[in-house]
Amino acid sequence: MSKLTVNPTILNDTKEPVKIKKKSQDNQAKPESNVDKKPIAKEATTVKLSDRSKELKEKLSSAEKALKIHAKKFGALEKPGIYFVSGFDWLGASSIKGNYDGIRDMADAIEEAQYYSWDEQDEIIEDIKKRKPDQPIILVGHSFGGDGVVEIAQKLNTIDNGFRKIDLMVTLDSVGFDNDLIPQNVARNINYIAQGPYNWLNDEPNIAIDYNRTAVKNYLRHEEHAELDDSTDIQINILEQIEKTLA
Repeated sequence: MSKLTVNPTILNDTKEPVKIKKKSQDNQAKPESNVDKKPIAKEATTVKLSDRSKELKEKLSSAEKALKIHAKKFGALEKPGIYFVSGFDWLGASSIKGNYDGIRDMADAIEEAQYYSWDEQDEIIEDIKKRKPDQPIILVGHSFGGDGVVEIAQKLNTIDNGFRKIDLMVTLDSVGFDNDLIPQNVARNINYIAQGPYNWLNDEPNIAIDYNRTAVKNYLRHEEHAELDDSTDIQINILEQIEKTLA
């Protein structure tokens, strides 16, 4: 018996073609419509500032205003301001040498330093305002001049004057009223207190309004009121402190 050879193509022709069913469009997943979506409501949140935060915000606002005032009202002189202020001249008896020569001598010993009388506060303030805010300001006052430099610092400690900083203030037995409280715009205050000759004339220890901003040192001296500005060791210390401030 002979073998029968079968052509595979014939076998394939006898079979029914395989039909592939397509998914009906109705059965396909429909994309979600944005129309049907509703936004998820978020709970409204409000941030409340604490009293401390409000206080800091107000201070920052004041500082920004002060900087703008500096730019408009203050000068651009890039030199430190060093001012020596004498007291009332008691007919030449207010200093050992008379006429506050000790204050004058210290002013003469420092280049760029200026000498003023106790009643020239406005002139000193105007000269300070000519200088750039980053320039050091130093005030040294004796007797009524000591009272005067404290008043100058108080007047500069306002928003109108940009809360102008005083880097060093030296007071020698201040005579006057309300000069024992040192405002916060003073970085350092050195205060010399004389012993005599009159109780009503002698200064009291100075107190910083804000010890976080102001360092105050009080020194009780053996000299009398009129002798303080002529004391050699006081003069040396003042000149050293000024040099340190300018360094």
